Amino acid sequence: MKRNIKEQRRRLATTKNPFEVKRRDFFKLLGGGVVVYMSTHNPSELMALPLAQRREVPKDYNAFLTIKEDGEVICHVGKIEMGQGPITSLPQQVADELDVPIESITMVMGDTGICSYDAGTWGSLTTREYSHYLRDACAEARAVLIEMASEYLDISNENLKIKDGVVFDSSNPDKKVSYGWLTKGERLERYMDEKPSVKDHTQFNYVGQSMLHADARLKVTGEAVYTADVKMPGQVYAKVLRPPSHLVQLISVDYSEAEKIEGIQVVRDGDLVAVLHELPEVAERALATVKAEYTADEKQVDDKSVFEYLLNAPAKSREVESLGNLEEGENQAELIIESEFHDGYKAHAPIEPHAALAQWNGDKVIVWGSCQSPFGAQDQIARELEMELENVRIITPFLGGGFGGKIYHPQVIEAVRIARIAQKPVMVTYTREEEFFMDFFRNATVVKIKSGVTKEGKIVLWDFNQYHAGPRGSDTIYNVPHAKITQYSNQSGSPVHPLPVGAWR
Repeated sequence: MKRNIKEQRRRLATTKNPFEVKRRDFFKLLGGGVVVYMSTHNPSELMALPLAQRREVPKDYNAFLTIKEDGEVICHVGKIEMGQGPITSLPQQVADELDVPIESITMVMGDTGICSYDAGTWGSLTTREYSHYLRDACAEARAVLIEMASEYLDISNENLKIKDGVVFDSSNPDKKVSYGWLTKGERLERYMDEKPSVKDHTQFNYVGQSMLHADARLKVTGEAVYTADVKMPGQVYAKVLRPPSHLVQLISVDYSEAEKIEGIQVVRDGDLVAVLHELPEVAERALATVKAEYTADEKQVDDKSVFEYLLNAPAKSREVESLGNLEEGENQAELIIESEFHDGYKAHAPIEPHAALAQWNGDKVIVWGSCQSPFGAQDQIARELEMELENVRIITPFLGGGFGGKIYHPQVIEAVRIARIAQKPVMVTYTREEEFFMDFFRNATVVKIKSGVTKEGKIVLWDFNQYHAGPRGSDTIYNVPHAKITQYSNQSGSPVHPLPVGAWR
């Protein structure tokens, strides 16, 4: 598998106008060959498809693959690489389904301009869900190529075999034709009426094998490109004014001292205030001179009192599961145990803090962002800034960890808003302190359980109550005849948690 990921990213970053992906430029970007994306649209139309048409994983095998005349297979997927390994595991599956050398596969990931749609990289779904779409696509592409080879060689499909992307006569191996020759740099317009099955695991050559990660050398040598490594001409760094807590509101701000520092530009968009400079250290120093006044609307709660606070917060209850009768279970029990468990807020703390670089060109914006959901970021920018979806392009380089924390991308929105006013490329990179403050934490919660067991040690009572953390993972895993699971959550319009909460690994 080709490991020229850095070069791909460099080409994307240095494209003279990355906002315009014209037909000829699109072919150049992918290096020629069969560009297979959405079957009824040319490359530039792909970016302009309506939201309703784009916001699902494509069923057309052409959405995933590009086969070049020299035999290189480009796999362009909406998934991203954050250390979990799809840059290696997905090519293993492609190589097995297509019967091509894994070295011939190049991955292009997480670019909303040229990759097939994916909601986001989360929940361990890349292998157990997304890979099935990819394998189906490869299986159909392989079947189409066999059909084309059969016609060219004048040999029935049953007498053909494939090795390393070459289709040949099983009785006369010298009679052969390559995938690259069959494609001739043109789009594949043929489809199978009956969709072929994917291969059985007994036919795998690469899947199941332990392989060197495709990005290993890049990462151990420091060559791997992360968002904060991307540089654009005229780029400045933005340092954003942060409130003392999440629930206060900005009343007034004085940045006159910051403006006295040479090279500093101050940008304000509502409550978003940022100081810009070509050197991040100077921007940081200027930010320290900004004086701001905030409201005092804070919840009087800390890491010790939060659990009592959650128990007493206004809440609505929902019965998640109910079996038998709790009173009967209590009567059957010899021993009743009442327990209360406390779980505090947890930060994701990835090695790579959130970062985003935004560059505007007219009414279009391109963003390099460390996010687990490039298409989600694209949606949010289009929605919040009232933009056309095709005018927003997100490119996600390598991520240094996410764990659910980069499903959310406030830094992307900040960079886009600031850059629109500044009219220059703007990089927002979180400090470690900001990473903790701006995180979407795992919910703090209280779990109260009343359980009962018989003399024989059988659990006959299970009354499980969870406060303000959702019901996920609260299932009764034992065969308990009398059980109830109750979830307590905030009432509509009355947020409970004093800081942002969300997915957590």
